[in-house]
Amino acid sequence: MGIAENITEDELLERIARGNQEAFQVIFRRHYKALCYFAASITQDAQEAEDLVQETFSKLWDKRADFPTTTAIKAFLYISTKNACLNYIRQKHRQTEKEKEFSYLQEEAPADFDPLMADVEIIGELYAEIEQLPPQCRRVFTMSYLEGRKNEEIAGLLGVSYNTVRTQKLRALKLIRASLLKKDLLPAFILYMALMNMR
Repeated sequence: MGIAENITEDELLERIARGNQEAFQVIFRRHYKALCYFAASITQDAQEAEDLVQETFSKLWDKRADFPTTTAIKAFLYISTKNACLNYIRQKHRQTEKEKEFSYLQEEAPADFDPLMADVEIIGELYAEIEQLPPQCRRVFTMSYLEGRKNEEIAGLLGVSYNTVRTQKLRALKLIRASLLKKDLLPAFILYMALMNMR
């Protein structure tokens, strides 16, 4: 027989702390649907919201012995879910920005492009083109795509605005694109940059 919903708070906390699955399910039933609705209101994605809430409950299980009250458990669930949703949105936004940055590169890639040629032809040419970039473009491009730094970090290190970093990245890509297009190496550049972006 399962644990009744009217179990005292102290008993519930004690059983959860001991790792009792039925006690944990009481908390799950109390908050799961509301948390999913809360998460979906932030992410605008019901399936992603459910996944994030499931992850939050997994974190709760790992910390199950740390809570003095069920109110503290509820606060943890909502704060953790909110933070997970915001992280998801930030990650999605960064990916969207990356897609925008590279979308214009896709226009002239032939359907029969052989990706095996990418590493053979592109690396030397790419680094040569990077050296020809204007100084600020070169610094931003190197810090972003070769060192893997985020736009916010680059802006802080160079003492410029976030928008300046984005502008310089796009300028660098356009200059490299134009040069490699003349050398029939643009498809290799597209693949190489895509692989760097996945690191």
